[in-house]
Amino acid sequence: MLFVGRRELVARIDGDAARGDFRIVVVGGPAGIGKTRLLEHVAARVSGRLVLRGACVELGTEGLPMAPVTAVLRQLAASPGPEELARLLPGVDGLLRLLPEFDAGGRGPEPRARTFDLFAALLRRLSAQRPVLLLIDDLQWADPSTRDLLDVLARTLGPARVLLVAAYRSDDLDRGHPLRPFLAQWGRLPNVHRVELEPLSRAETAELVRRLHPGADERFVERVFRRSGGNPYFAEELARAGGEEMPDTLRDLLLARVQRLPEHARHLVRVASVGGGRVPHGLLAATAGLDEADLLSGLRAAADARVLIPQGDGYAFQHGLFREAVRTELLPAERARLHRAYADALTVDPGLVDPDRHAAELAFHWHGAGVADRALAATLRAAEVADRLHALAERAQLLERALDLWEEVPEPPADVDRLGLFETAIMAAGWAGEGLHALDLIDRALAEADRSREPGRTAMLLAQRGMALAELGRDGAVTAVDEALSLAVPDAGRARVLDLAAAVLTLSGEPARGRDAAREAADLATDTRLETNARITHGWALWELGEYESAAESLRTALDLARRDGDDQAVARAALNLAGTLHDLGRDAEAEEVARTGLEASHRAGLERTLGVRLAARLVAVLTDAGRWPEAETAGRRALALDPPGVQGAELHALLSGLALAQGRMDAAREHLSAARSLQEAAAPVLRQSALLALAENAVPALGEALTGTVQDWSLLATAAQMPELAAEAAKAASSLPTNTPVWSAHATQLAAALGKDAWTDAVTAWDGLRRPFPAARARLRAAEAALASRDRSGAQDLLRTAADQAERLGAEPLLEEIRLLARSSGLPLTDTAPDEAPAIERLGLTEREAEVLRLVAAGKSNRQIGEELFISTKTASVHVSNILAKLNVGSRGEAAALAHRLGLF
Repeated sequence: MLFVGRRELVARIDGDAARGDFRIVVVGGPAGIGKTRLLEHVAARVSGRLVLRGACVELGTEGLPMAPVTAVLRQLAASPGPEELARLLPGVDGLLRLLPEFDAGGRGPEPRARTFDLFAALLRRLSAQRPVLLLIDDLQWADPSTRDLLDVLARTLGPARVLLVAAYRSDDLDRGHPLRPFLAQWGRLPNVHRVELEPLSRAETAELVRRLHPGADERFVERVFRRSGGNPYFAEELARAGGEEMPDTLRDLLLARVQRLPEHARHLVRVASVGGGRVPHGLLAATAGLDEADLLSGLRAAADARVLIPQGDGYAFQHGLFREAVRTELLPAERARLHRAYADALTVDPGLVDPDRHAAELAFHWHGAGVADRALAATLRAAEVADRLHALAERAQLLERALDLWEEVPEPPADVDRLGLFETAIMAAGWAGEGLHALDLIDRALAEADRSREPGRTAMLLAQRGMALAELGRDGAVTAVDEALSLAVPDAGRARVLDLAAAVLTLSGEPARGRDAAREAADLATDTRLETNARITHGWALWELGEYESAAESLRTALDLARRDGDDQAVARAALNLAGTLHDLGRDAEAEEVARTGLEASHRAGLERTLGVRLAARLVAVLTDAGRWPEAETAGRRALALDPPGVQGAELHALLSGLALAQGRMDAAREHLSAARSLQEAAAPVLRQSALLALAENAVPALGEALTGTVQDWSLLATAAQMPELAAEAAKAASSLPTNTPVWSAHATQLAAALGKDAWTDAVTAWDGLRRPFPAARARLRAAEAALASRDRSGAQDLLRTAADQAERLGAEPLLEEIRLLARSSGLPLTDTAPDEAPAIERLGLTEREAEVLRLVAAGKSNRQIGEELFISTKTASVHVSNILAKLNVGSRGEAAALAHRLGLF
C-alpha cells in the first residue's frame, strides 16, 4: 500500500508511543481516506515493539463478538505460544477459551468481567517485557462487548506501555449508531486523542501519483486530484487506470450505496448528479418534479446514507466520484433532458443561484443540453464575471469552451472578434499557469490569423508563442520573437510585442538585447500598465547583466507605478524581481517586506499558484538566510500545498531540502530533492541542492560532476573548496562568478579562506554584517580551527561558544555537532558549567542536547513544547526523550523527571 502525507499525525503517534503510559489514538474518516494504510504505516515504523493486530467484523446490525480480541489472542497463541503466555499470566487459559481450538472441554470462556481483567492483565505483562502497539481496524462494527472492553482498558490500564490505535469509518455512523456515544465518552478521557483524517493535499496527491507514474505531467496530476478529491484509495485507483476512465471496481463500490436507496431518493440523486458540485435546495426542487413529501424524505434518505450531504442552503455529493459514477449511469438523452430542465429553471428564476454564479450555471447547463447558441452567450458572460472575481483558472476554461462553441453556432455574435477571443484566452491560460494550454491556443490562433492583413496581431501571437516556449523550456523562443519584431508595426501594439520580446530574450540568455527591447517598450508605452511591465523586464535584464543597483532602482520604480495604478498582477511581478535583487544585495529586511507585498498582491489577483509560488520561494530563501527557519518551513509548506508546477515547485522543494539538510533531517532532505527532480531535474536550484546533498554525504564523484557542469553557486563552491580533491575545481569555477554585491563578496571571502588564505575572520565579519547566522556560525567554526592551529586557545573558545550559540538557536544539528566535537577534542568547554553539575550529567551518559531535553522534561514540557523551545522538530524531541529513558533505565517521563530532581541536576 502506498502511503504519503500524514506527517503531523504520524509524529503525534510517535510521540504517544514514546510515553510510558497507556495512550489511545482514534482515527476516523470516510472509506478510502487511508485509515488502514495509516495503521500499516505505523506498524512498519516501530522497532522493538510487540505489534498486535485486530479488526471488528460486520455481522448484521452488530459486529462479530469480541472479534479484535480473538484475533489478538490467535496471534499470541501462534507466537510466543500458549506455554509462554501461561508463564506470563497464570489463568490465561480462561482467556484463550475465547478461541474454539483452545476449548476442547467445552467449558466456554470466563465471565465477561473476568475476561476483561485477564485481557488487561495480559497487556500489562506483555508491555513489561517490551512496549506494545495494539491496532484495531473497523471500529464502526464493534459489538457491545468489544466497546465495553476498550472502555475498561482506557480507564484502567494506567501505566502500561501500550499504545492503542483504532480506526473507524465515519460515513457508516448514522445518527443512531452506537459508536457515536461511545466516542463522545472516550473523547473526554485525557489519554484519548481523536483525529479525523482529512483528504490529501494537492501536493500529497501529486506525490502519490508520481510514485505510480514517475513521469506524470501536471495535467495528469491535476485530473487525478480533481476527481479523487484527495482520497488516497480513489486517487490510486484512478492513477492506475490512467486518470481517465473510472475503474469498474471503483464504480461498483460507489454505486452500491446509491442502489440501496429507495426509488424516489435514487431519482433525486440522479437529478443532483447533473446539477454540478453543489445544488441549492430551491433549484433541485424546481428541477426534480417531486412533491414536497417525497422530496424531503428522499433527501433525508440520501443524507443518512452519506450519498448527499447538506451544504449551506443546498446539497453536495459526499465525494465528487459519487456524482461522476451516478452521472455516467444516465443515458445521454437523460442527461440532456435534465440539463435543459436546470437551464429552464434558471432562466425563469435567476434567484435560484447566487448572482455571481448565474451566468456560469446557465453556460454549463445550456452546453450540457446541447443548445450551442445560448451556451456561447452564457459562457462569454460567465468569463466576464470570472475576470471580475479574479477566478483565473475558471476564466481560462470558459474562454476555451467559448472557442469550441463558436464552431457549433450558425451565426456567432457580431460584437465578438474570434481572434480577439483567442488573444484573451491565451492570456488567461498563461496567468492561470496553463502553459501547454496557452501554447495550443496560440498555435490554433496563428493557423487562423491573416499575416498580410493583420501583421500587428500576428506579431503579438508570435511574441506570446515565444514566451510560452521559453517558460516551458522548449526551443524556438528567440526565433519566434525575432519574427514577431519583424512584423510589428511602429504603434502601441509594437510596444506590447517589445515587452514580451524583452522578457523572452532575457529568459533565453540574451539580456543585453532584452534590456534594449524593454527600454524601447517603455518609451513607446501609452498606458501605465504597459510601461510598468516594460520597466520590470528592464530591471530583470539589468540584473542579468550584473548591474544590480540599477536593477533595484528600475524595479522599485515599476513597483511604485503598479501600486499607484492598482495593478496587482504587475505589483506581484515587480515584487518578485525586486525581492530577489534586494536579497542578492544583502538587504534582507527590505527583501522580506517586498516579497510579502507581492504575495498579498498575487492572492488578490488570483495568482497564488504561479507568481505567488515564486514569491513564496523568494520569502523562504530570505527567511532561511535570516535564520528564521520555522517561518521559512511554514511559508514553504503553505506554497507546496498548491502543488506548484514545473520549475516553481522544483525551486521550493530544493529550498526546503536545503533547510532540512542544515537541520540534519536527512530523510526529509532526500524526499524534497526527489520531489524537485521529478518536477524539473535540470533547474539550477535542483542541481545546486543535489550537489550540496552529495557534499553532505561525502559523495565526492557526484559533487565533482556538478562542479564541472552547469552549477555555479558561491555557497556550494565555498563549501566544496574545503575538500582537497575539489579545491582546485572550485577555485576555477568561482573565477567566473560575480563579486559585486555584499553577499557574493562574503562568499568570495569564505572561498578564499577555504583555499588556504588567512581570511576566516574576514568571512565572520562579512556574514555578521549581513546578519546571516548560519554561514557566520560555519565561518566561526573554521576560524576557531585556524586559531587553534596558531595556539590561540582563548580566541578559539570565544569563536566556538558564539558559533555553538548560533547553531543551537537555529537548530542546525550537524553544524552544532561539528562545533561540539572540536570543542571536546580541544578541551575547550562551551559553557561555564557548575562544578557539581557536569560530572552527574557525564556519569549518566547524556549528551549536552539530551541534558537540555531532560531539563525541559523535568519541567513538565511535552515533546511539542520541547521542540518549540529548542527549535527542533517534535519527532526529534521524541527521539531524544526515548534515548534519555533508555540511558536512565526508567520507564516513563515522570520517572526521568524524578531522577533528575533527586540527583539535583536542575
